[in-house]
Formats: sequence, C-alpha cells, structure tokens
Amino acid sequence: MKIVFFSGDISRSGGTERVLSLIANGLVERGYEIVIFSLTGSGSSFFELDERIKIRWVGSKGLQTNIISNLKTLCRFMKEEKPDFLVDVDIILCFYSGLLKLRFSKTHWISWEHFNYYTKFPVNHNLRKVARFIVSRFSECLIVLSDEDKGYYQSNMKLKCRIRRIYNPTPFEEVFEKTNEDKTVLAVGRLTRIKGYDMLLKSWKPVEKKHPDWKLQIVAGGEEEDNLKAEAITLGLKNVEFVGMVEDVTPYYKNAAFLVLSSRNEGFVMVLLEAMAYYLPAVAFACKAGVSEVIEDGTNGYLAPPNDIRALARKMDLMICDSEKRRVMGQNAGKMIKRFGKETILDEWEELFSSLD
Repeated sequence: MKIVFFSGDISRSGGTERVLSLIANGLVERGYEIVIFSLTGSGSSFFELDERIKIRWVGSKGLQTNIISNLKTLCRFMKEEKPDFLVDVDIILCFYSGLLKLRFSKTHWISWEHFNYYTKFPVNHNLRKVARFIVSRFSECLIVLSDEDKGYYQSNMKLKCRIRRIYNPTPFEEVFEKTNEDKTVLAVGRLTRIKGYDMLLKSWKPVEKKHPDWKLQIVAGGEEEDNLKAEAITLGLKNVEFVGMVEDVTPYYKNAAFLVLSSRNEGFVMVLLEAMAYYLPAVAFACKAGVSEVIEDGTNGYLAPPNDIRALARKMDLMICDSEKRRVMGQNAGKMIKRFGKETILDEWEELFSSLD
C-alpha cells in the first residue's frame, strides 16, 4: 500500500512536521510505501526520515502563488506515484487535494487537522473556514487530534465525511524515570503569543516572591523573545532564565521539577508528552483543545482555568510546596504516557486505512 503525505513544507522544524516524521517512519517500518509531497521548501526534511521515504518537492513559494503550475506538478507526481491514499498534513491543502481527488478518483483522500476548531489564525482565517467546509463535504475522513476537538466539529458542522480522533504519539520509545530534580520550573515551546508566555511571566511573579530559591527556565526561541525579556524586567523578575533554542531539550527535562504550560490555544501538546516521558508532572491552562486529555487534574498534574493568571500561580505554588505529591504525580505521568505510545497510534492509522480501502 502506498501513502502520500502532502505537507506544506517538510523542511520546517515545527511540531506538525515532527509528528509527520514519526508517523511516516513508523509506517515504513510496518511495510508501507511512503512518499511526501512538499508544497514548499527544498533540500531535505528537518527531522530525520527513513531512507526508504521519498520526498518530492513541488517548489511553490506559497499556497496562493503559481497555483496552476503547482497543480500541474502535483498531477504529474500523482500519475507517477499512483498512491492508494493522499493525506493532507494541513487542512488548508485541501484546495489542491480536492482537485486531485476529482482527477484521481480511486485515491482515498484524508485530511489531517493539526489545529483545533476554534483556533484564530492571523492570516487566511476565512480561507481556513472554507477549507473546513470543503473537507467536511468531500474528503473521506477528517483526522483531529483530540476527542474535545472532535466534539467541536460534530457540534458546529454538518459533516458528510467521517471524523476520527488520532492522538499524536510521544516521540520517545521509552520512559526515563526521574532520579533527581533541581528547583526549576520548565517551559518549552516557541515564543509566540499563542503560547501565552506573557501570562506565564505575570503568574510567576507571586511564585518567585514566595519561593525565591526556585527558577523559571524558558527553553524556546521566537518572535516574542525581545518583548518577553522586556516584560520580565518590567515585572522585576529575577529568577527567570531565557535559554533560547537548543538542539537537545533532554537535560532540561531530566533536571526540572515540573513543566508549566501557559498556552492560550493548542492543537495537541507534544511538549506534555515529552515531559511525561521524563516523569515530569505539569501545571497548565485547560485551554482548547486536548490538554485535559493528557493532564488528569490532581493525578499527573494540575489544571487551571484558561487564561486565569492567578489560578496558574496557585497551582504552581501547590506543586512547589508538596514534594511528595509532585513525586507521585511524576510517576503517574510516566505510567499514563503509554496510551500515547507510537505503536498504539500507528495501530489506529492502520485501522483507518483498512476501513477505507
């Protein structure tokens, strides 16, 4: 069976591309033939891919440029590859895939959404609403990343296609039981508004005042870095470290006491899965969508109401004050990560392919 994953740009270093690499590599190991069409970019995948996976670069500079030329190239690729399945790795690619489905009717078309239903996009927001309509009417299946998000689609749209929830897998094959910890609260993820670091800094102020021997460590880079550093100075924060981007986050997971997640919005939080693999409990906003499907409040972490800065501070204080509770939560995190194991998730992908074939 041959599967084409249609990516916006496989050379990017984002979470979507990381998950695609995990799924593609896993399916190759199970005997599938995998090809990736990358609308933009060139050279190689940012994340390591099995040498058996072929990448075909369309060469576009963007969705709205050279559309006819892109479509001709994609049609040529489809004729040459003859895939059984075409899987969009971003729902907005449906503007191409929908036309390809008309031309290659025997190929099954699946759309894989990596943002939740209520995500507000700064650009092309209305275009994405149209994309959702097209996918809901004409694709064979829409894949979403959480049961919460599946419910949003079912409540707000008259779906003609199937809808399936398939979680993102943890990127680790095993879990790493914690043996020591520093007095460090860890935050990981790009420095963008949607990740809510401005709220995190405000919530950290009372925590730092009460626990001056604890440190907030932010391992991330992004466009909001200068603004956030300035905000930290304005707030008078002394125990905040902006580490920047690093190639290997492992040492930070190993040494931290717990993870904090302050996002305004999420598709599905890979950083939570990573942290749990290192027996790290988490404190997070219960934002849309799927965070509450990873964190069970009081069991492997604490949840605060979305955007409630004071509540997030209180939950961090609770985690800091009770080292035994923190240890038990970390153990629970390590146990609960198994349901997001790669082999379990690959089983669900295979089940989907079998049901459509």
